[in-house]
Amino acid sequence: MALIGTIRKNGWILIGTMILALGGFILMDVVSNTQRYSASDINSLGKVGDIEIKRSEFETYEKLVYSEQQRNNTYQIRSQSWNYFVEKAVVDKVADDMGIGVCKEELLDLQFGLNLSPIMLERFKNEAGQPDRAKLANIKNAIDQGQFTDPQGRAYWSVQEKEIAKSRLQEKIITLMSKGMYTPTWQAEAAFRENNERRDFVAVRILYDKVKDEEAPVTDSDYKDFLSKNPRLYDQEEESRVISFATFDVIPSQADTMTALDGAIKMVEGLLNAKNDSLHAIANGGAYNGLYVPKDKFPAAFADSVMQKPVGSIVGPLLDDGQFTIIKIVDRKTLPDSVKARHILLRDATPENATHADSLIALIKSGKQRFDTLAVQFSQDPGSARLGGDLGWFANGMMVVEFNNLCFLNGEQGKIYKIATQFGWHIVEITGKKFITNESSVKVAVLGRRLEPSKTTQQNMKDKAVALIQQAKTVGELEGLATQQRAKFQASETVKANDFTIASLGAGDDVRQLMRWVFEENTKAGSVGKEVFSFGDPKGGYFDSKYVVVAVNSIIPQGKATVATLKAIPEADGTVKNLKKGAYILEKSQQNLGDLSAMATQWNGRIDTLRNANFLQTNNEPRVAGVLFSPTLETGTVSQPIIGNYGVVLLRPTSDVRKEAMPADMTMFRRQLSSQASTALRTSLMKSLQMQYKVTDNRSRFW
Repeated sequence: MALIGTIRKNGWILIGTMILALGGFILMDVVSNTQRYSASDINSLGKVGDIEIKRSEFETYEKLVYSEQQRNNTYQIRSQSWNYFVEKAVVDKVADDMGIGVCKEELLDLQFGLNLSPIMLERFKNEAGQPDRAKLANIKNAIDQGQFTDPQGRAYWSVQEKEIAKSRLQEKIITLMSKGMYTPTWQAEAAFRENNERRDFVAVRILYDKVKDEEAPVTDSDYKDFLSKNPRLYDQEEESRVISFATFDVIPSQADTMTALDGAIKMVEGLLNAKNDSLHAIANGGAYNGLYVPKDKFPAAFADSVMQKPVGSIVGPLLDDGQFTIIKIVDRKTLPDSVKARHILLRDATPENATHADSLIALIKSGKQRFDTLAVQFSQDPGSARLGGDLGWFANGMMVVEFNNLCFLNGEQGKIYKIATQFGWHIVEITGKKFITNESSVKVAVLGRRLEPSKTTQQNMKDKAVALIQQAKTVGELEGLATQQRAKFQASETVKANDFTIASLGAGDDVRQLMRWVFEENTKAGSVGKEVFSFGDPKGGYFDSKYVVVAVNSIIPQGKATVATLKAIPEADGTVKNLKKGAYILEKSQQNLGDLSAMATQWNGRIDTLRNANFLQTNNEPRVAGVLFSPTLETGTVSQPIIGNYGVVLLRPTSDVRKEAMPADMTMFRRQLSSQASTALRTSLMKSLQMQYKVTDNRSRFW
């Protein structure tokens, strides 16, 4: 009690001590961050050579170039933006070295002239997919008159000019390099032979999985031998890590199911007695679009009932796609399978356009003007205007609701109508209706109650993941315990620091949270995470859909491949082991190497017969192709054993090589090869040029 009294009298001392302690923690964090990053690092997203990519400029570019809707896919947009900045830095350097550029006149032509940049063609096109010349002319005029003053617009245009210049320079670089490419006659002749020479053969392939790992153990010398023969094959451009993880899916319990079902049942009465079905459905989070839906568009569980029950009835609740769904049958009609119509569109549903539409209808009805003539002259739908307004045949539901209902429900063939939609005023004539199936369609109102795991269900599953973390100290223990608990276990997933997608887990913030731990400096090979990573509902529900426990199997460092690199990369490790298994198969088969049947019997393999095979048709086994078409392999002779990609292969040709006469003019084949090389250049050039410069990527520090 005395102590409590002292504290009460001297409370200011306690408060001061707490402030000092808190300040100490903040200071420690500041010092720690200062040690990790210099002042310039705070705004440095990366470098390409000596060109810095600033975070502020990067984020401004994202906001200007991508719409709000596009930016919902945050990490994909960031990846695309990063590629743009890296490529731009490389292109600027290469162009400067080559002495090429984009002058002001050329830039104007790419923006407003006859030679529009692909960027302009994509961003400034009308509904017909053609360049919107009128819009571009207005923008150019505003720039020329000094009236292009909107700060956001000016900033966007400035960024876009840089994109256009980069695109043009890149095209010039590719074109210049393409001009230096040449296909010699011998290469064209080789391509002709690869495509046209044919041979029949029989073969036996002994798959590597016939040999257990312990029967053909690999040593470091095997890895070193592989590296000496493939010195750069597995060099690493950046560090990567191999992870394993256990996944606990959160599945709604029986109690959760009954709760959702009860909630859906309570909705039935309100929907059944609703005076306005559309308002009731929308107000309660349901759906109503006013369209008549054919039977084949309903889920199978509902299809028969919605077609048979009386109008006004309720179907459900039934479980469909994770939701207890209730459907009210609002109306039922037999509609045409398709309708043909033509229209004249006057954009914007203004009173002035309504008056204009009335005058055009009067001209058509008076016979003074033809519908198609006025459509060509006045319709603002360029796709149909040039066809006299003809929209062709279309099915129910393909048009906006007002237009659709006129054509399929209310309108008569041959009459002229005026309707307003979100696009403006339409003058419509229905020119044809097809009744083929004569099946009914139904207008419905829909409500649903999502089946979601409760907080208790989520916590129970999370507790299992926490228990796994407490028990598993190694990757091996994680796999064993996860299997015992019937959790999904994913082994050997190779990831990089900026990855935002893992196939079995999805993409986005939840993956990035996991990746940040994986690539923390203190996360070592063999580490099992001490945190359970939560993954939200991929459909947007406000609950956790799975919990993940992750471990780092190995770290693959950046740079030249080593023995450790090969062991850490599953593909490389498997290749070395398969080579050793291939040697083991040969060692154990010395007496049978000349006899396909004996080899098949010894290894429980199968003899296959292939006819009329060419060089490119040997099941992704290039060594097999090389041996098969070798001039030294005579018909009827069993080949030497071939250690292939998937197994040891022995083959015996059953025919001579069938050759076609070489064309006197190889121009076509040379052009074909040149075209293939040019395409390959376009897809790989930027990657090759980037390798000339040191690229520093700091993105994972920030996101």
